[in-house]
Amino acid sequence: MTRPLDVPALRKRIWSAYKRVRPLLFEMLRIRTFLRGSVYELKTRCGQASCVCMRGQLHRRWVLTESVGGRKRLRVLPQDEMELWRRRAEDYREFRRKRAEIVKIVGRMLSDLDAVERAQRRALKKE
Repeated sequence: MTRPLDVPALRKRIWSAYKRVRPLLFEMLRIRTFLRGSVYELKTRCGQASCVCMRGQLHRRWVLTESVGGRKRLRVLPQDEMELWRRRAEDYREFRRKRAEIVKIVGRMLSDLDAVERAQRRALKKE
């Protein structure tokens, strides 16, 4: 025989989870612009024999890498806009982290709601 479920404790856990999800949603919806990709400094050699890059001083530029249609694309960023693009890429990663957390919390909430439903159905059968 299965152990009876503690419905009040389940309800309390559901409300507690709801209270954790709500501020996460507000934070996610606050993010206005984000960019799926990464911003980093790319160091390359041009291949010209007389260039300083052949002696170790590599050419540097900031790039945005993003996946478009399943292919990786690099876009050179102007130095003055680099911080803006970096912030947008970080906002996207933060959005995805919060989304994953919400998915996990809501999954537990649904599991607890299912348990409450089962417990209440069992209680009706006993009557």
